[in-house]
Amino acid sequence: MNITASNLDALFKTFQTRFTEAQKAAQGRVTPNDLIPDDIAVPFVGSGSATQHSWLNQIKGIHEWVGERVLESAKLGKLTVINRDFENTIKVSRNEIEDDQYGVYAPLIGMMGSDAENLWKKLAIEALLGNDEWADGNPFFCSGRVLGKSTFTNAVTTALSKAAVEAAIAAMRGWTLYGGEPGEVRPDVLLVGPSLEATAKQICEADLVSDGTTTVSNVSPAKALKVRVCQSLIGGHANEWYVLGDKNGVKAVGIQKRKLPVLTRKDRDEDTNVFMTNDFLYGVHARGEGFMTLPFLAYKGGAAAVDAWEEK
Repeated sequence: MNITASNLDALFKTFQTRFTEAQKAAQGRVTPNDLIPDDIAVPFVGSGSATQHSWLNQIKGIHEWVGERVLESAKLGKLTVINRDFENTIKVSRNEIEDDQYGVYAPLIGMMGSDAENLWKKLAIEALLGNDEWADGNPFFCSGRVLGKSTFTNAVTTALSKAAVEAAIAAMRGWTLYGGEPGEVRPDVLLVGPSLEATAKQICEADLVSDGTTTVSNVSPAKALKVRVCQSLIGGHANEWYVLGDKNGVKAVGIQKRKLPVLTRKDRDEDTNVFMTNDFLYGVHARGEGFMTLPFLAYKGGAAAVDAWEEK
């Protein structure tokens, strides 16, 4: 290829196409139980280096109006989510472009597009597994959390079983909001790792169940859950399982998207990298973070240990 501006523009357009095609493909599922961000997370658009999620203080439902309006509900701290920077870059020798060897880099560009799209799932899983401090100063998953008139536990050490999942569903459906109004949480996902996939599918997807002597129809409330498999639930997280829910479009995990990943280039002769090392650079930059939203939207099982809630 002759290294001209028009030829480089055409090459970059080809790379962009490969990048966006890979991004689009990464949004889908390879198998029916694959996890995608929409299963467990709700996106938020950030507008600065950090976003303060003070909306978490408004954990209440509609109620009878007696006297003045209730302008504030839960007395929580403010959860500030700081955006992080992420990048990915590949280097292509100018000589390889000139010698028409650029085709071997197309798969790498595709991988870059796939990885860029999967960033949001990565951030969601990091937030879920990290169990960091929530707005009230306690870990998101803990026992005995006090929220207004309610006290609830959203983490247990119990191993995955049909009875354990049913107990999780019952607990989530019974939780109330800060003012005592029904939470009306809709549990809809059972999230597990690869080693628990078969057990989870038996609990949620089997049409028939047996107690050893009698086989009957599976009418468990767990049948309403979709099994999703997270490849990060391995090693020390292999025994963990999560029932995750939805309340009016809000899910347990938030994904703060400050800057979406876009493929950029430095392939002009006047660019420092080309002048100094004879290399073209193609890269992507994204900004964002994952965080946990409302504790009554998630229930963790199989925990190695569970922290007790403390008033801060």
